[in-house]
Parts: sequence; structure tokens; C-alpha cells
Amino acid sequence: MAKFKKNLSKYSIVFSVLLVVFFIITARFWRDDGKIIASDVIDYYSYLPATFIFHDIGINKAETIENGRFYTKRLPNGNNVIKMSMGMSFIYAPFFFAGHVYALITGEKANGFSVPYRIALLFGAVLYFILGLIFLRKILLRFFSENITALTILAIAIGTNLSYYASNEATMSHLYNFSLITVFIWHTIRWHESQTVKRLVGLGALAGLITLIRPSNIIILLFFFLYNVYSWDGLKEKFLFVARKFHWFIFMLIAFLLVWIPQFIYNIVITDHLLFYSYVDERFFFNNPQILDGLFSYRKGWLVYTPMMAIAILGIPILFFKMKEFSVGILVFMVINIYITFSWWCWWYGGSFGQRPMVDSYGMMSIPFALVLSELWKLRKWLYKTAVVIIIALILLNNFMFQKYMHGSIHFADMTKEAFWHSFWSVRAKPGFYDLLETPDYKKARKGIYVIKERKPGK
Repeated sequence: MAKFKKNLSKYSIVFSVLLVVFFIITARFWRDDGKIIASDVIDYYSYLPATFIFHDIGINKAETIENGRFYTKRLPNGNNVIKMSMGMSFIYAPFFFAGHVYALITGEKANGFSVPYRIALLFGAVLYFILGLIFLRKILLRFFSENITALTILAIAIGTNLSYYASNEATMSHLYNFSLITVFIWHTIRWHESQTVKRLVGLGALAGLITLIRPSNIIILLFFFLYNVYSWDGLKEKFLFVARKFHWFIFMLIAFLLVWIPQFIYNIVITDHLLFYSYVDERFFFNNPQILDGLFSYRKGWLVYTPMMAIAILGIPILFFKMKEFSVGILVFMVINIYITFSWWCWWYGGSFGQRPMVDSYGMMSIPFALVLSELWKLRKWLYKTAVVIIIALILLNNFMFQKYMHGSIHFADMTKEAFWHSFWSVRAKPGFYDLLETPDYKKARKGIYVIKERKPGK
């Protein structure tokens, strides 16, 4: 029993991974041409088959278009540009090549999109899920007990929509950013304990990859520079240190930019520009952020569909008293992250289970989450035990809503308060559910105007 308690956080990782693998196996999405490599993933992934299978990075040849699956925009120079940046292709690459070799050996269709590639990508997702949880455990154990670390890992891994984006839509970018940002946090802590150029260069390269996957995540650098800063004197001291060791940070910047060189080359070759905005009429409306809707609405409110994270939010103020080294960095990162996330024209992020872009930050939010549990334990044991019961209930609720989403009683984009409660206790939508949905007007949303598109009942 003592050995079990000593390794409780390891078992929490094992349980979380097994549950996610169970979800993957039971869904069997690798058999479906419309899953795994679909939707946004096609844009993330297209660089690989276009370059290494079709040898047509501009996606201009009829053979490429006929035998592959690409979403592109035709440019005036005749090239087709891929919408997303290529960061995720870096992540997919080892698994893409493994799938390609298997397809060639077995005689499967070696076009980059067949079953071997889909299975290989799912295998990669599981590895990144494990990676993220291992580093999450390393971070938490430096500050919290084994019990609190184990409970926090379970809460984050299977009590939030991370479990969904590690299984049923595991090839989307959010799982990988969760893992990479968690690794970044660990090395930020370690660098501040032992400042070396080598680790700083690694942090620069890691930040470059995180940003290449999702450019708005460049704000992770704010956490690095604000770590262990919790006063004006501390800020001044950090500024003076950066000034004294400026050449170190030049190396960090170079490492950051080196990761981007393939993207810069692609932009020049395909678009004739070093920097190119491929989203065209999709943009941020920083003068009209939909923060309240993003957090609390029934359409896609983060805390409505992932209530577990309310505990983490409650823990942020406590950081300023109990874990000052994290306080300013996490607060600034989360405030800016929420502001940017919900300033996007499509603040509900299309078809998704809850607010998928917030998954990226769960490694960071696990720290104030665990702090709440730690303080409850110190304050009153019965308060901690009550929190454990609540967390278990929220884990069960998350997995119940996961199933509801998969079976249609949570709509992917059109939810309303009435629809939410109409079929709340049912995994499948009850009669009349679809009459209660409201579709946003996407054309007006692209202009920063948020209204409901009229629709006929039952549609």
C-alpha cells in the first residue's frame, strides 16, 4: 500500500492514458476517410504529402489534387497556398514517415491519407499525451504532494476537454500545444534555477515551434520573462539581467527563428512574400472581444462545458500569496490569452467540444488548480475531501458530456440554454432539440457582428 501511495501520480497517468486509448479504439475513426486527417488537420498536415509524396509543394499538378486531399487558396501567381502554418507538420513528420513506410511495404495506398497514416498519427497523439502528462507530473511534484499531484493530473487529463482532444480529435493542434507548453514551463523553472545558454537556446526553439503551430501562442514568452517576477523591483532586476546577458537572448531569438526558416522559405517560394497572412478575411476583433460569451455562454462557454477549470481560475489569486514566482506570469498569460482567444471572429471556434483553444493552457492552469487543493488540505481536511468529491463529480460530468457531444445532444456550434437543458440528462438528442438551436450568422461574424442566422424549425 505504501508503494502504491508513493507512485499514485504515476498510476493516474497510466489510468488517463488507458482511458484515452480506450476512447480511440472504441471510436475506430482510423477506418473513416472523413476522420483523423480532416477539417483543420488537412491544412496542418498537407505540407507532408505535398512535399514528400507528390513532390508538389505548390499543389498545382492534377495528380496531386486528384490523389490527395488538400484545402488551398489560389494565389494570383498561380500557386495554391496552404492556410495553416507548418508547425504541426513538424510534429506529424515521424509518424507520417512511419505510416508511409508501412503503406509501401504492405501495398496499402501510399498517398498520405490512407489507414496506415491515420493509425500512425493516432499513435503519435498518444505519445504526446504521455509526454505532456509526464512533464505535468514533474512540475507538480516540485511543489505539491503525491496525492494532490495525482488528483490534479486526473482532473486535467480526463476531467476536461483535453481527453476529447487526445482521443476523438487527437490530430488537432491542442493536445500537442498542451504538451509542448507544459514542457516549456518545466524548462522555464529549471532555467531560472540554473541559467545556462544551452537550456535558453532550447527554450527559444521550443517557443518557436509552439508559435509555428499557433502563432498567438507566442505569448508563452511572457510567462518565461515574468516567471519569478512579483514586484517592481523584481521586474527591474529581470530587465537588468536580460540587458547584461543580452547576447544569451540573441541566441534564444536565433533558435526561435531557425524553427521558422522552412515556413519563411515556403512563403517566399509560394506567395512571393516572406510574411504572408493566409486567413484572408478571417481576423481578430480586438475592439470587440466576446469574453463573457467565450467563458459563460451556452453556445460554447469554456466554464459551461469545462467547469473543472473554474477551480484553476480560483487558484490564480492565491498564487500571489503562496506561489509568488508563478503569480504574475500565469495571470498575465491567462488574461492576454483569454483576450486574444475570444477576439477571434469565430469566438466559438466552429465545430468543437467546448472551447478547444483553451486546452493549450491546461498545463499552466494545473498549477493554481493544485494550489487550491493544497490550501484546502492545510485549512480543513473536510474541505479537501469535499473538493475531491466535487472533482470526481466533474470528471464524471465531463465524460458524460463527452458522450453527449459524440451522440448529438450537445451541438457542435449552435447550442442555446434551452437546448442544453432540454436534453441535458439524455446522451442522444430528444425530440424538439434541434428546434431550440440557433445558428450564428458566419458572414456577419467575419465582420465582427454577432447575430443569429434565421433558420426553419427542425433544421
